[in-house]
Amino acid sequence: MARRKGLKRWDEITTEGWLSLMADKTVMSALMMQIFSRLYHSEDYMDNAKNIAKALHLEYRALNAGVGWAGNKIREMYESGDLLTYHASEKKDETPREEETGEFRLSETPASRVRRSPWEYVFDGSEDDNGTYFWVLKPEAVRAYREIMDADIWHLDDIRQLLESDETAYGCEGSLFSHSSSHTVDEIRKRFSKNVDFKRKSMGTHPCCIVCGADRISLLHAVPYGTHGESQKGLMLCPTHAALFSAHLISFSDAGELLVSPRISERERKLYGLVAGEKAKAPFSRRRMLTHRKIFTEEGRKLK
Repeated sequence: MARRKGLKRWDEITTEGWLSLMADKTVMSALMMQIFSRLYHSEDYMDNAKNIAKALHLEYRALNAGVGWAGNKIREMYESGDLLTYHASEKKDETPREEETGEFRLSETPASRVRRSPWEYVFDGSEDDNGTYFWVLKPEAVRAYREIMDADIWHLDDIRQLLESDETAYGCEGSLFSHSSSHTVDEIRKRFSKNVDFKRKSMGTHPCCIVCGADRISLLHAVPYGTHGESQKGLMLCPTHAALFSAHLISFSDAGELLVSPRISERERKLYGLVAGEKAKAPFSRRRMLTHRKIFTEEGRKLK
């Protein structure tokens, strides 16, 4: 893939913009989400493209083609003003315009456009001392992907990680450091049993969603909080509020009042039935909630 030499950064798309892109299958294909997953779980959210291709059992050209396609789509959306959100704080040669929706967006003027390679709209780039070039997840893309991972109340990412540790699952010859298929199946079976046991332990006398009070047992999820995870009782929440809590978009004060992140818009507050200050519908550990609230507060402060 062609590139310009040196560190490359283009960070104008916000977390909300990346969340929107990740939901758009015409831009972020299954392959692109696999690449994002590999980078997200890599050290410093970066890796060489050839290493990613090898890990995904793909031809290097196919990987580049997928990233190039996504980059061109994002560039088209950006230049036409179709992306929902941008960073405005560091943009100098741009003027706001009002769209039909009434929302203000920023459109790059022709004079300030830099001809970037398609991949630069998807990843940042970094070169090490040996001249090896790496793709790096953009900071706001990391936050968006983390929100999706944190909101995974079904623990699907846990199972994916178990499968990836099993070399034989990809039809490859195992090594001394790879798990066997029988080991992987056993671990997945334990994961499911652990989920059931954790939910039973967390139910209490009158289980209900701590946010909205919904008490239909089949819809309730047990969500861990604090530093010890599933070794202690979790909170019972409906699917929507479980995902919001797991992604640190809502939390509770010591007084048991609902806290709503500034990352949640007014429209979303109404849609999800969130009223800041409402009392929790069930008791919780204030000490363990302090850990959750700390992350909730830190993530909210990052909002630009």
